[in-house]
Amino acid sequence: MSRSPLNDMPAATRRLLARCALLLGLAAIGAAVAFGLTRIGFGEGTGGKPGTALAQDLSYFRIGAGAPGTPVSDLAGLVSGAISNPPGSRSCEEGGSCGIPGMIGLAQTSTGSVDNLALLRDGAIESAVAQADIAYLAFAGKDAFKKPGAAKDFRAIAGLGRINVKIILPAESKIADIAGLKGKKVNLGLENSDNMLTARQVLAHYGLTTKSYKGRYDDVATAGEALKAGKIDAMIVVDAPDSRDVTALAEAMPIRLLPIVGEVADKIVKSTPYYSAGAISPERFKGVGQTQTLELVAVWLVSRSLDDETAYELTRAVWAMTSRRLQDQALASGRPLDLDLALAGVSVPFHPGALRYYDEKGVTRFLPAALRPDKDGNVGESAPTN
Repeated sequence: MSRSPLNDMPAATRRLLARCALLLGLAAIGAAVAFGLTRIGFGEGTGGKPGTALAQDLSYFRIGAGAPGTPVSDLAGLVSGAISNPPGSRSCEEGGSCGIPGMIGLAQTSTGSVDNLALLRDGAIESAVAQADIAYLAFAGKDAFKKPGAAKDFRAIAGLGRINVKIILPAESKIADIAGLKGKKVNLGLENSDNMLTARQVLAHYGLTTKSYKGRYDDVATAGEALKAGKIDAMIVVDAPDSRDVTALAEAMPIRLLPIVGEVADKIVKSTPYYSAGAISPERFKGVGQTQTLELVAVWLVSRSLDDETAYELTRAVWAMTSRRLQDQALASGRPLDLDLALAGVSVPFHPGALRYYDEKGVTRFLPAALRPDKDGNVGESAPTN
């Protein structure tokens, strides 16, 4: 039996691949081996060049994907499939892959947006999917990202899908509004997770600092059990509009959602362009009526150092017709992806290569100047504000 080329990989590379949620990529690696792959090498630096392999001019493009089953992870998996086009694939014109010839996307698991952005900053991956608010905090060097400092080299490829904020109470709770959470036990999500950071920001806008309530830091499943047992008063979930976790919780116990409305919500939308007003539709969750909330997008990010042509081709691939059909089928948000969503709510400047694609499609007319780098890829100081 011939020795697999995978056995010759450095141990660090084998460990890296073990962390990958490969999706389409796993099958593609098998195809690459069959085509005579003899070595896999990953690019150095912060995403300047995709990792390359010698045989068949293969390149591997890693995408920080978050924890399996989360919106960020689902979107990263879809992106990895959209950009992949290994040797032997049917052409886009024949209904096959519309990805970049010779590229294989690898959706790499992590703990979430915060972890994804740290990996991208360190050059451990070529791109990352993250919530727009978390991407902005990293770009600006705020909150959890103060210590490493501003990641000014982050650039956006696209906004991909909607996420919203749900403040969940037992149906019989007497809490009438967000101000009523003062002094209560509120689960914000795991410590330093994207859920926690978003939940904390929203409460802060309503005048509730971390000293105003009794914060709890459990995952959604654990928090749901605590809510059922009366051990906490509320929990905040930042997830897809049709959140599987919230659906399961609503089936297990009567719940209701606090609306995020009023002057404060209006001010949040006006002062932070990555937030928009949204609504949770009636009976999206059992027994819950329509509820006003805040929405944001998940953003696909790369480094400024990624060459313009690759950034252009990544953008083209993810919006190719075959890829869009795949995404539309997979996303259950009720709002199909379109090029307007690709720009709306994005919180960091776009990569020039991605902008070239959007300019060609005529959708950048109202793009804020702060999100458009100059011809050298530089941006001014007027980034989106918090």
